[in-house]
Amino acid sequence: MKLLEYFKSQKEDNNFNLLPDGIFTLEQDGKIIDVNNRILEIYNTTRFNILGRYFSDFVENGTATLNKIVNNSSSVSVKAILEDEDIHTTLLDITASRNADTGKVYVCVRNVTTEKKEQNSIAQKYAAAQTIIDEKNEFLIESSGSVLSNIVSIIGFSRALLDGIGGALSEKQQKYLNLINSNSQDLNYDLEKLFALFKLESRKIVYDNKGFDLIALIKSIDRIYKKDFTDKKILFSLDYSNLTQRDCYLDGEVVEYILRCIMDIFSRFAKLGKCSLNIGHPPVDFLKTRDFAAKDSYDENKYVLFEAKISDITFDEEELKHIFDTYYRGKNKRPIGLKATINLLKIYITDFGGEIWVYSKQNFGTMFTFVLPLKKMD
Repeated sequence: MKLLEYFKSQKEDNNFNLLPDGIFTLEQDGKIIDVNNRILEIYNTTRFNILGRYFSDFVENGTATLNKIVNNSSSVSVKAILEDEDIHTTLLDITASRNADTGKVYVCVRNVTTEKKEQNSIAQKYAAAQTIIDEKNEFLIESSGSVLSNIVSIIGFSRALLDGIGGALSEKQQKYLNLINSNSQDLNYDLEKLFALFKLESRKIVYDNKGFDLIALIKSIDRIYKKDFTDKKILFSLDYSNLTQRDCYLDGEVVEYILRCIMDIFSRFAKLGKCSLNIGHPPVDFLKTRDFAAKDSYDENKYVLFEAKISDITFDEEELKHIFDTYYRGKNKRPIGLKATINLLKIYITDFGGEIWVYSKQNFGTMFTFVLPLKKMD
């Protein structure tokens, strides 16, 4: 607060006592020569008990505090020295300035006891909640192996029964076993993605960035999912002809997981629509409009642009607003696995220094556009 001009021409009016902050007026040696009514309220005392005494009598480490804030033009929080200090602690936020002509120092004091208590309370609650979340994630991560292995066994045994390992099945038995097998696969997928999210939340992941052939990885993933697309009659097209830089220096396993997430969205959530994945380098104009490191040289070959489109999934405006809010459900009850997969994409891509956007519109479908650097930026 700039008070110097006010005190230079102080008049016999009550403005001084109407100021919202407490004000000490001090001599150069720290002796108190004036205070306003707000100071009297903070200290629950009278002017007679304050005037003529020293600033250090009323503020912990008063002299050192005063020198610090005057010399550095800073603000500090300190403890007030009260006659009844055993009853409660009063915390003050203090700023000060010195009048070069008179040598007097004007100290502004604000009682922040309630604010500090609330901040401390919030910090303590946050720390306690974070501890619970960390312990929960640790427990779930440790439990994930046994949970998923049990589900995999259900998938395997039901598949074996459907293949006739236990003998011929009636039509009703086949129907029920198909339901068991299908639902188990969905449950396994949802839980695997949720456990992956929990692992990322706990930051129990270390990236192993080293060189690999990106085009070879794309081809291998295409081969893995080709049968799924054929069996489900999903029209899928892949184009990476514009990708000229194939050497990538990220964590190859995580990049593979990112691409699998996209293919999983296609294979699990597309019905009879069309899906496409186009991979190339982002154009210069694209880099110019976004805060990428390559924009300085406009070297599009430092990045890879992925455009993944699915025609029969759309998100409304409210869903798009919360698309990357991990646990937001909204009115449209999307499959857990779909929501988790989208959030995994966001976390992994961002961790590598990339970005992802989602565009969705009726009669168009949904486009996941994301950019990855070919090498992790410092």
